[in-house]
Amino acid sequence: MTKSSKPKRGYSRTKKIKIVKPVIPQAYWAPQVGPQFFASISPMDITFFGGTRGGGKSDCLIGRHIGGVQKYGNHWNGLIIRRKFKDFAELRRRWDELIINGLPAERIGGDQQTNYIRFKDYPNAQIVMTAVTRAEMLDTFQSQQYTEVSVDEAPNIPFIDRLIDKLKGSLRSPHGVPSHMFLTGNPGGPGSTIIKEMFIKPEPEGIGTPQIDEDGWSSGFIKSTIDDNQILCKNDPNYVRRLKAIKDRALRRAWLEGDWDVFVGQAFRFVNDYVENGGHLIKPVPIPEFAPIYMSYDWGYGAPFSVGWWWADANNRLYRFDEWYGWNRKPNQGIRLADSEVAAKIVEREKALGIHERVTKRFAPPDCFSKKPSYERGGQGPSTYEEFKKYGLMLTKIYPDRQLKMRQFRERLLLPEKDMPMMVIYDTCTRFIDTIPALCLDEDNIEDIDTEQEDHVYDEAALMCLARPVSMNLDEIREITAKKEKEQIEASLDNASRAAWGEVAELREKLETEREMENDLLGIFGGIW
Repeated sequence: MTKSSKPKRGYSRTKKIKIVKPVIPQAYWAPQVGPQFFASISPMDITFFGGTRGGGKSDCLIGRHIGGVQKYGNHWNGLIIRRKFKDFAELRRRWDELIINGLPAERIGGDQQTNYIRFKDYPNAQIVMTAVTRAEMLDTFQSQQYTEVSVDEAPNIPFIDRLIDKLKGSLRSPHGVPSHMFLTGNPGGPGSTIIKEMFIKPEPEGIGTPQIDEDGWSSGFIKSTIDDNQILCKNDPNYVRRLKAIKDRALRRAWLEGDWDVFVGQAFRFVNDYVENGGHLIKPVPIPEFAPIYMSYDWGYGAPFSVGWWWADANNRLYRFDEWYGWNRKPNQGIRLADSEVAAKIVEREKALGIHERVTKRFAPPDCFSKKPSYERGGQGPSTYEEFKKYGLMLTKIYPDRQLKMRQFRERLLLPEKDMPMMVIYDTCTRFIDTIPALCLDEDNIEDIDTEQEDHVYDEAALMCLARPVSMNLDEIREITAKKEKEQIEASLDNASRAAWGEVAELREKLETEREMENDLLGIFGGIW
């Protein structure tokens, strides 16, 4: 292979991973030639197999387990995970089909419970299929050991990074069986940003090149498209034609091209392209001399914090020109800086940009104004607001009503036919560009986003949208935020104080009513007199 030529799909550029010839039960399951074959024998510690719809991903997942039982017999103990039990319908159907066609096994379990695949020739071998709806459920796997952990449609799990980390400890075998993790998925879902960072960005072409991390774990991405699934293309050519006939450009890019920036279920329509092409991006331009400059901030310690800098034009259009995302380059993991360290670096960054004296206001959510526990001295320590104040950074409180901020954020992102959107992003603000398109709606509340996603940039940027609203009366904003402030104050009181607060509020309301009546009477009699 010459230096200029690309390696063939499935072959590694490193000698650290040895490709071994698999033992595959040809009578029960066999991989198709191409990406599915290479994924079925991938020796990497963690393999992500995916790309577009109809690529044969879930079938490959099943095939790896069948091959494992065939080769290691009673020593095989597999685990298959999805986010919800209802999502297992197709996997259950496929297992049943294989069993009817001669696979010497049985499936035990109903539609809304954990299922087990047991094998007649190997009574101690099993494959467990279970749902993990919350990150807290991962603790139940701590004492377990599995030879293969499979996660079907991994991007649908918002805590997929924590799932991978936790279940690494369960990949072990006292019998010496090589243990692996195998993930499948397409663009879309609350965990897609994490998958994109871990597997897609390091090797977008998806040819199976192993990436070795600092702990020696190998991982890689093998891309599969509908064109690679020759069985489906042959048996159901109408399905392929239906996908290719989709009019919606975003859907077509996600389902057919495997574009990880557009997908079904997006909370916001953010177009990762320049404004002249109908997108939200612009090349960096100098900030006009008299334009007001703002800063928005979302606190984080174990999780990332987010700082955004904006300027506004005469039309109330917002320009995000710089950002600082406090992460350690691993999805949803913060860099654990104290408030004083963050404040000092903000000042340093602003001075380097030449804007420190020009920032008009700095917006932050209510948690930045609450006292924080002091782990060194006990009791309560200073709030973020107090720490920032020491560095001359005065924060302004914004109450981020979740529905209101989503409404304002969407208004800002609307793409007019003959003008720029009301929020444009410098193409250097990479974390905004990477995380906003991946946000999905909450399945139980379509008026909100799924809060288990990496939504820190959104929470921070939405503060700016609330501070300078569009298509909405400022009095309405103030009324909603005042109500939120009242609710938060009441929630922080004990029972006796809450009762007293209620009496005071009732008395205040009565006085307001009497004052309004007096004003009405004065208006009536004043007109007569």
